[in-house]
Amino acid sequence: MKRNHRIRRQVTALMLIFYIVGMIISIFVVYYSARNTYLKAKNDMIERDLVRIHKELTEWTGMQMFFEYSKQHPDEVQAPLTEEDYTITDSVSTRLFGKKESEVAGLLSEKEKLSLSKDLYGHIQYTLDNELSVFKYGGLWLMGAGEDDLGYVYHIAHKKDDGSEEVSNGTESVDTLGHQLDIDINEHPAIEKLRSGSSTAFEIVNSSGNRKNGYDYIGYIPIKYDGKLYAVIGIAYNWDDFHSQLIDQLWVIAGALSAAMALFTVILLRYLNKTALKPLSDVQHTLRDYIKNKDSSTAAHELNKITVRNEIGILSDDVNELVREIDDYTNSYKTLTTEVMEALAHTIDAKDKYTNGHSFRVAVYSRMLAKELGMTAKEQEDIYYMGLLHDIGKIGIPNVIINKTSKLTDEEYEIIKKHPVYGYEILAEIESMPELSIGARYHHERIDGRGYPDGLKGDEIPFMARIIAVADSYDTMTSNRSYRAYLPQNVVREEIEKNIGTQFDEAPARAMLKIIDADKNYMLHE
Repeated sequence: MKRNHRIRRQVTALMLIFYIVGMIISIFVVYYSARNTYLKAKNDMIERDLVRIHKELTEWTGMQMFFEYSKQHPDEVQAPLTEEDYTITDSVSTRLFGKKESEVAGLLSEKEKLSLSKDLYGHIQYTLDNELSVFKYGGLWLMGAGEDDLGYVYHIAHKKDDGSEEVSNGTESVDTLGHQLDIDINEHPAIEKLRSGSSTAFEIVNSSGNRKNGYDYIGYIPIKYDGKLYAVIGIAYNWDDFHSQLIDQLWVIAGALSAAMALFTVILLRYLNKTALKPLSDVQHTLRDYIKNKDSSTAAHELNKITVRNEIGILSDDVNELVREIDDYTNSYKTLTTEVMEALAHTIDAKDKYTNGHSFRVAVYSRMLAKELGMTAKEQEDIYYMGLLHDIGKIGIPNVIINKTSKLTDEEYEIIKKHPVYGYEILAEIESMPELSIGARYHHERIDGRGYPDGLKGDEIPFMARIIAVADSYDTMTSNRSYRAYLPQNVVREEIEKNIGTQFDEAPARAMLKIIDADKNYMLHE
């Protein structure tokens, strides 16, 4: 009872601790996860727009030349395009087709540079103003961002309202080409990132507009030529508005609390799993494995790994003790069973003075094959017993036939062929070990159906009997007879391999070949 109360106290304390911690964590997690998710979505949207605008601006040949030329001639570039400018730009566009940006300046006269720059400036104005009008940004601009021209204005897009033009930040004078914005690079980490090679960058900065103490969320994309940063395209959103929207949506705190409770539940389950469920499952699985395989050493090893200090630990100790007692009893029973079967095997072999020890060797070879085939310890033990008694039916065969040194007559051979049936009838009476009769009856059956006594073939023959058939034939070939000594190992191997699929099942025969190959010194013979 004390151990039970200890578990309850531990669980209750853990629930309270993680509930409080979960509440605190959930508040912060909800806010920052929602903020980051919102920013990620906003970043994706801004980046998509920046890439589109960047493409629209840079697809025009001559932009590198424009950035350099317009800083030297800002007033001329802002002058309206004339008919002559249109003619020149048409001619220049054809000439510059396919040329690199770095080649443009060297291919144009001063007059052509001016006309092309005026045309490109108009393109910049139209593109940015149209984007601002369609997508309702808080601001959109193109400005210099190099070490020597930070804040140089190429264009700040206009908002159009009721037909009137208004600069996005509320001041008419700063939108024109050539204006120099006062920008402190230390307050604009995003621009520093662009200089360091980033493809896009984002930042939250003080608003330069009319909002008092307001903030903008700004995304930038660089325009570079030959690795040099010439300008950046900037898109601004009102950070205060969308941050307020985020705060307004913090009702999802209920979801966060649910998440905290889910977290608590998971941790509680992990704790219960460690202290109760898993140990109990381990006891259960160990017991089942022991019942199946009767392997007490493995069971004891697994039960000793259960070290929890509660009722499950006590149960594990009790089961471990029970396994030891059962194992002691089982070992005594097995010893008696083995002694009885070996005595019977001695009786069987004693009838045939030429094959003394045959039953024992077949039993050992059968167990070796079972192990090679990956069978369980219980199956290996069963087949050993089956091998010991596989020839018990010879008890019913007259000694004069069994010990005859000359060739058997057809009638005598037919009598010999009855020993599997006799063995089956004797062993079938042992209901506690029905597998014994299987080995006795079917160990002379062949895969091709030409065996006896039933003429079974293929999978009709029980697998254990197919194993014993290989072991029986191997011992016959590797034992001394009155008319010959045991056969050489290579002859035995060839004989087994030759009869795979006819006399022998492939799996146990291949296993026997592996055992033969491993027996370099040919120790496995009489």
